Amino acid sequence: MGKVIKFPEQNRRDAEVQKLLQIADEIDAVIIQHLRSGDVEPREIAGLLAHRLGTLMRHVEQKGLLWDVCEKVAKSQAAIE
Repeated sequence: MGKVIKFPEQNRRDAEVQKLLQIADEIDAVIIQHLRSGDVEPREIAGLLAHRLGTLMRHVEQKGLLWDVCEKVAKSQAAIE
C-alpha cells in the first residue's frame, strides 16, 4: 500500500510511529476492500471520511491548525497544486 503520511522520525517514539502506521494500514485496508467490492462509490467514501474528520475536529481546540495540516496533506497526496 502507498504511504499516505510522511511520519516524522524525530521526537517520536518508535512504538508511537508503529501504532500510527498500523492504524493507517487498517484504514487503507477497509477503504480498498469496499472500493474493490463495488458496494460503495469513491465519492461516498470521501464524504464519509470528511464527516469523520469533522467530528474529530470538534474535539480539538486549534481547529485552524489541524485544518491547515489536513488540507496540505490531502492536496499533497492527490497531487493538487
